[in-house]
Amino acid sequence: MIRREGRWGSGGRGRRPGGATAKIEGRPMGSWKLRCGFRRLQELKTKHANEVLTTLSSPETRFKEALEDESHDSNMTALILRCIAKALECESQRQGTIILLTTIENSRFPKCNLLEFLHGIVENDYEIMEYQESVEDAITLFIALGQNLPHSSTLFGLFVTIELVINKLKSRQLLDRSLEQEFKTCKEIKEGIMKQKPRKQNRERRMERDDEREPDNDFRDINVFPQSVDVAAGVDHNPFLRRNKEKGGYRDLDHYLDIQFRLLREDFISPLRDGIQEYIEALNNTGQVKRLQDLRIYKNVQIISPICDKSGLSYRICFDVDNLKFVRWESSKRLIFGSLVCLSRDGFRTMLFASVSNREVKLISKGIVDLKFEKTHEEMAALPRDARFVMAETTAYFEAYKHVLHGLQNMRRIPFEKYIVRCETDVIKPPRFLLRRNITYDLRPLVDDDIVLQGEKKLRKVGISISHEPNYNFSPLSAKCANIRIMDFEKWPSATQLNLDGSQYKAVQRALTNEFVITQGPPGTGKTYIGLKIVRALLHNYKVWNTNLNGAVEHKPMLIVCYTNHALDQFLEGIIECYNGDILRVGGRSSSEVLKQYNISTYRMKMRQSKEIDRHISREARRINWALKQIREVINDTAQKIEFAEREIIHEDYLQPFMGNYYNELVQGVEHYVQIQNPKISLKRIKKSSAIVEWLGYGTILQIEHGVVEFPLEQIRRDVDEDGDLIDELPGEQVEQVDVVDDVDRMVEMRQIDDEDDIDLDFPDNHGLPVDLERTFSRVQIKAKAVALNVSEFENADDQGEGWQIDRKQKKKMKVKLRKELRSTNRMTEQEFLNLQRMEYDIWGLTEKDKWRLYRYWTHKFCCSYRDQIRGKEAEYEQSATRLREIQMQEDQQIMRLATVIGMTTTGAARYQSVLQEIGPKVVVVEEAAEVLEAHILTTLSQDCEHLILIGDHKQLKPNPTVYRLAKDYNLDVSMFERMVKNGMECDCLKYQHRMRPEISKMMRIIYPELEDHEIVRRYPDIKGISHNFFFIHHDYLESNEVEQKSHSNLYEAEYIVALCRYLKLQGYKAEQITILTLYSGQLFQLKKLMPKNEFCGTKITVVDNFQGEENDIILLSLVRSNDEGRIGFLKIENRVCVSLSRAKHGFYVIGNFNLMSDNSDLWRKVVKHAKQENLFAEGLQLYCQNHPNDDGIYATMPEDFKKAPEGGCMKPCEYRLPCGHTCSLVCHVIDPGHKKAKCRKPCQKRICDNKDHRCDKMCYQQCGECLTPVAKTLPCRHTQQVPCSSQPHEVKCMGKCTKYLPCGHACQNICGERHTEICKQPVRGKFKCGHVGNILCFKVDSAICTYPCDDVLSCEHPCRGSCGECFNGKLHVGCKERCNRTLVCGHICPDNCSKCPPCMKPCENRCVHSRCMQSCRELCVQCVEKCNWTCRHYKCTKRCFEPCNRPRCNKPCLKLLKCNHRCIGLCGEPCPKKCRICNREDVTDIFFGTEDEDNARFVELEDCGHVFEVTGLDHYIDNFGKGDGKDVSVKLIECPRCKTPIRQNLRYGNDVKKTVLDVENVKKKIIGDRQRIKEMRNEIPDQISTLSSKNQSDAKAIRKVFDMLFETNVDENTLVAMTNQIEILKAINKIEEDWEKKMRNKDKCLEDLKSFRKWIIVPRKYFTEQELADAEDEIVRLQSFRRYIVCIDRLESRGVQTVTKFENLKKVENMLSKGKKLNDDEKEYLKNVLAALEKNFPASGLGVSEEERIEIVRAMPESKGRWFKCPNGHIYMIGDCGGATMESRCPECNATIGGSSHRLRDDNQFAGEMDGAQFPAWSEQANLLNYQGI
Repeated sequence: MIRREGRWGSGGRGRRPGGATAKIEGRPMGSWKLRCGFRRLQELKTKHANEVLTTLSSPETRFKEALEDESHDSNMTALILRCIAKALECESQRQGTIILLTTIENSRFPKCNLLEFLHGIVENDYEIMEYQESVEDAITLFIALGQNLPHSSTLFGLFVTIELVINKLKSRQLLDRSLEQEFKTCKEIKEGIMKQKPRKQNRERRMERDDEREPDNDFRDINVFPQSVDVAAGVDHNPFLRRNKEKGGYRDLDHYLDIQFRLLREDFISPLRDGIQEYIEALNNTGQVKRLQDLRIYKNVQIISPICDKSGLSYRICFDVDNLKFVRWESSKRLIFGSLVCLSRDGFRTMLFASVSNREVKLISKGIVDLKFEKTHEEMAALPRDARFVMAETTAYFEAYKHVLHGLQNMRRIPFEKYIVRCETDVIKPPRFLLRRNITYDLRPLVDDDIVLQGEKKLRKVGISISHEPNYNFSPLSAKCANIRIMDFEKWPSATQLNLDGSQYKAVQRALTNEFVITQGPPGTGKTYIGLKIVRALLHNYKVWNTNLNGAVEHKPMLIVCYTNHALDQFLEGIIECYNGDILRVGGRSSSEVLKQYNISTYRMKMRQSKEIDRHISREARRINWALKQIREVINDTAQKIEFAEREIIHEDYLQPFMGNYYNELVQGVEHYVQIQNPKISLKRIKKSSAIVEWLGYGTILQIEHGVVEFPLEQIRRDVDEDGDLIDELPGEQVEQVDVVDDVDRMVEMRQIDDEDDIDLDFPDNHGLPVDLERTFSRVQIKAKAVALNVSEFENADDQGEGWQIDRKQKKKMKVKLRKELRSTNRMTEQEFLNLQRMEYDIWGLTEKDKWRLYRYWTHKFCCSYRDQIRGKEAEYEQSATRLREIQMQEDQQIMRLATVIGMTTTGAARYQSVLQEIGPKVVVVEEAAEVLEAHILTTLSQDCEHLILIGDHKQLKPNPTVYRLAKDYNLDVSMFERMVKNGMECDCLKYQHRMRPEISKMMRIIYPELEDHEIVRRYPDIKGISHNFFFIHHDYLESNEVEQKSHSNLYEAEYIVALCRYLKLQGYKAEQITILTLYSGQLFQLKKLMPKNEFCGTKITVVDNFQGEENDIILLSLVRSNDEGRIGFLKIENRVCVSLSRAKHGFYVIGNFNLMSDNSDLWRKVVKHAKQENLFAEGLQLYCQNHPNDDGIYATMPEDFKKAPEGGCMKPCEYRLPCGHTCSLVCHVIDPGHKKAKCRKPCQKRICDNKDHRCDKMCYQQCGECLTPVAKTLPCRHTQQVPCSSQPHEVKCMGKCTKYLPCGHACQNICGERHTEICKQPVRGKFKCGHVGNILCFKVDSAICTYPCDDVLSCEHPCRGSCGECFNGKLHVGCKERCNRTLVCGHICPDNCSKCPPCMKPCENRCVHSRCMQSCRELCVQCVEKCNWTCRHYKCTKRCFEPCNRPRCNKPCLKLLKCNHRCIGLCGEPCPKKCRICNREDVTDIFFGTEDEDNARFVELEDCGHVFEVTGLDHYIDNFGKGDGKDVSVKLIECPRCKTPIRQNLRYGNDVKKTVLDVENVKKKIIGDRQRIKEMRNEIPDQISTLSSKNQSDAKAIRKVFDMLFETNVDENTLVAMTNQIEILKAINKIEEDWEKKMRNKDKCLEDLKSFRKWIIVPRKYFTEQELADAEDEIVRLQSFRRYIVCIDRLESRGVQTVTKFENLKKVENMLSKGKKLNDDEKEYLKNVLAALEKNFPASGLGVSEEERIEIVRAMPESKGRWFKCPNGHIYMIGDCGGATMESRCPECNATIGGSSHRLRDDNQFAGEMDGAQFPAWSEQANLLNYQGI
């Protein structure tokens, strides 16, 4: 029944390596022709450029080997050239392009193959016509090499050859114009390389900027990253700049691009340069540096260690924060992501440039930040470890500049050059897609706004487009708009039909018919509304603008670009409301829940999970990511140790390798000093402490002397006091403040790009732990071991132990001292340390200063040692990370190609500009276009763009350059939008505003004279509680300066605004209806301090720039500026003023010093004059009470005045009479005038029961309820208890202790009012079922599981680790828990528990000279079919690699020379051993086999372990390995005779290795099993489960669950056998269960045992051990024997046999079977004999014959049933014929009368149906119904 034929060998089980990892780890197999041969390249050249570049630049393709091959013919050379040119078309993989070009440049292809091919073209007229495309490809390659590798040695030879070909084409008149133009470019690049660099300008003279001057160099040759020459101190800087032309065109594209490039580059370099110059001047003049205008300076900067993150390799730096303790880092603009910094250690004569790559508030507050440097990693590694720098920071966001500047350099052509460059704006052409005749648009969606448009869903449906046209339920009114000739304005529907006003109608017309469109939208006029209308029309007519002039339908997306994330979210949400299609939001941090499912990160995850990303992309990404992970782990672990060494005190155990003998002296010295100072301190505490901390004087055990000076605590105080004492600020209770949105939040949010869902998601680390969590865990582990004193947390650490205690303030001072010592670079030199050792100086006697110098020497050696370990890995990591980013960019590009609408911020568009150039959006819509720098818009435009729509308002916010001078003098703040307007391009200005109430919009006509009000704004309600809806509050309270934030605040304005906001809320306005605006972040945080979150939650507080494009019902504006110097700062910028004054809908209140404003700004003068004329100007607000409107009200000039209306009304009491009769106790209030929500809080005092003293004690507004006064009452249980007056005794729960006893005799454990204890948990001494005695909970006396150890010896000879109960009293043991640790046939150690070792799942280590096996050990190795490499001068093997070699071993000596010029000691054709007989004589002649010291001895090196052996000895060892003494030996790999490493790869012993590997493979086959048999068994098992289901559905369901769980992965035959055994055992259990149902005696006991047995069986297992199989069989036998025994006893008792007197041992047998214990062999034998005797002596028939005899007798009689009878004495006889008695006779046994007459049996005879199982005699009435019908 139980199968044992599972094919187990001595395999093993381990973890299975991931397939991807295994493939990446191995080197490519086979010839390069398999990867990039002619056929593969033919296929590749038809692919997209991205895929071609990815494939050719991957090392797995082995393209480098193809380039080195000398045998290429002309066709192959041309094909390789075509593929290279195709790859170079890709612009978005910069690193991949460099890798490919470097590979080509370093190969023989451009130097030999290509030149021979081109010379062949020149000499052959036929080929010159056939290979013209190849000439173009050669030029493409030359241009790429010239642009990227200008110093390449191949360039000039290649150019000369190309020139020969071009001249030949000219002479044959075959040169077409495009090829000639390309060669011209080629020639320009060649001349540019040859051209001498221009002389540097004379830095001492500054020439007057002249717009007509020509630059001395090409802007495309300028390094985007700043160079030292750009900003270095002591150099006179005069950058070449020309003005951005506000009016008029540029000469050509290069003129235009040059101006944009240089201005943009200067915008981020100038603050750095000017700040450094100012810093140097201040330092030289006064020696002190105060606040700098454009720069922040950080001192004592140290580069700690490299850090690997997802963006590449950064460097962690630390800087001095002692002077920055007042900086609010969470809100500071300091060192935010992307900020540009430069570091110098020589007064900024030489510099290192970097940008901030990671900024954590927790770390930066400690002076730690991560930077990405521009220098190469080799240059960074060469810096001295203890170098200290000064770091200068500018807030310029270099990342955005970098992408845009690179984009400008790469531009050769741009769309709309006529308008953008030449400014020919008189006539604007229609888009190219409208040039075909009779183009019609369906404008019905503009009529029916409620219709949701349906688009393609390639992104959502994995590349499957909608196959049918959507059906829309358009209204009849829109039918006329179905086919509108878009270029015929007379055919257009009216503005009313399209739900537009006149100005909007014109704007939509122009936007849909002009290729270049600018639409101006003054505040509130609906720019976004019009933009959505335009987009809606274009999306519905998608096929029109995606059909080219040839009528072919393309798939080019529409690009939406916005300046801010908020505006982009709003615009895309508007599109989603009206369009259901492929919308994609790319980059930027979106806060919109609606857009989450449209974010590119969401689509990345979906496409990765569905494996829709192109295979070549995902494969390459996995390969690179795996490599990155390996390097990252090494670098980051090392970096953590270095960081701890630089910033904390390192434990002496880590410094031991560098301390020499001083380690022991240090450790023993602590013990010595303790014995002297405090002998009571235990040795355990001494061991736990750090000797080096005690030595330095900062421990808690010793108070030591430094030389002759006691530990100078007072000196510490003096040191700190000199630098400025630290304030011990203990955090008190702080009220949570309202959230604010300042310009720092905006800057960081715009700089962050949402690309953090790296491919790491496909590679879970450390058993599923997230990478960040794993890294933190690793850091904690290293820190716990390495750090002896955590200086960073020194003041927060609790004092432990009995040592001297330090208060927290003193700890802070000590921390300053420690940090100062750790930052110092004063360390001992190498010579000083050696002298110290030579003189055997006692280091405990050193002065404090020398101790620190010695400690720094040790840490210096420690850090240098670890830095050497990772040297070279940084560049490798950075290159791979760059390549991974390019691959991920290709992944994003694939997703973006499927989208119909792509949304990006300008920052995101800058990052993705190379991808956009390749995707080529046809329609580009730019929202907030007037806020965007021109270069940013320019780089979003691809050659395929045919329709550009700019929407904005140049009178509101303008572009904001970093350098004001560039905006003022060079017009850098003039956007493309504004420049087109100034150059006369037609601009549609929206006319009707829908936001501001008329009083506000009237003021806005100062700026927008033609602005008109829509009817809706005339119906706005008045602001409640204030006499004016719009008002200016004037004051002259002076401002304060926020030095750190370079900002301003005004406390009076802040307090007034907060009081006004609170008053408005008391008028009934919701917090969300109010927004507070200011122009300064300093005021923002002043407001935050005054506004508790619990009161003002929901009120938005932000700076004006963050509120562009938004609105609210009520706006409170704080102008802040009020000073005597006449400075108004930002308030002079009219655009910002315009935004500030146009955000309100219903109410608008402005507070400021308006005299200052009027005196310093023409616009403010007009605004204030208007306010005075309209009586909207005063020094306070007139408030009125809504309940008492005829009163005088309140004139609020001070914040305190608002307190005169504490509840929003006035100071009068409220006189409203409440329904309870009381008067409202509140002061006059506005909210809830009807008092529907009012609660009377006066005492109730109503009488609520019969006791007159009992009164209601609740508030009046509360329900009185029942009387709850406590009184004493007697309960039904006769206990007396205090209960509420209104409670009845029988309703009360008695809380007294219950006095009843349970049936078990123990007292009830509950209170009197509860039910008696049902589960008694009183411990009692009891006996387990197995007979053991122990403590058992009372309720478990009959069911407790024995906890005594089992201690049985299992079949594997290990003791059982289970308990008696777990092993079911020794019947069914738990599995053996000992570790196996056997060596498997593959050579690995079995990691499983003791068992028949399962298949090994570790990576296979078999390999040959060509490749290595990529399978796991459990799988069969793929045979290598390469040609055998075993060749020498004398013999050559002609077989395949996997076949036995057909050549003998060569014993001739090797004739090669080693590097030391001595003769090789190896053999001919074998790898040369690395040892030399002369140089390494001791190693070589080391006796092992005994023949090593002979002069002519030859040696063989084993590649697997590197050991070298004398050849004759090793030959003998190998030849006899594993043969034994004629006995059977186990299969195992040949091992190294010295180290036992398995030999897997060796040419000389290849045949022996192959034989053992073949034996191992045969064993694997047995382990894995026959595949056909496995398949059959997998199909049979469900059928077996179905059969089981017919007997027991619960068993079948349970075993089905086990089956499904096991078969989620691949299984072998052994698992299938185990599953079959489980099913068979369950069937046997069910059979026994059925039999017991028929025999009721002892049924409960048996069913309990069967339940335990079933539970033991139904568990997932991959195999049955021998012990488990034996236990299962024994239990089945025991239960079956038990049943047989009960049957026999029942039989005896039914026959009246007295079992006890007849069979004395029956009681023993019954005890043996019923106790449930496992039977030993003697008991089994005894039981077998007893049962046999019982069944023999008392057969089932009771006929005096045994059961076997009865069966034999019945079989011998061929008669039918019912013919057997018994005589009066019970003897059996049979009646033949019909079976009826027709005569009488005598019994042969006792001579009694038998038979009968007339078919009637004698009365003293009986029917014996038990003989053959018949129920009735054959001759009877029932016979026909029963005997013959089988009933």
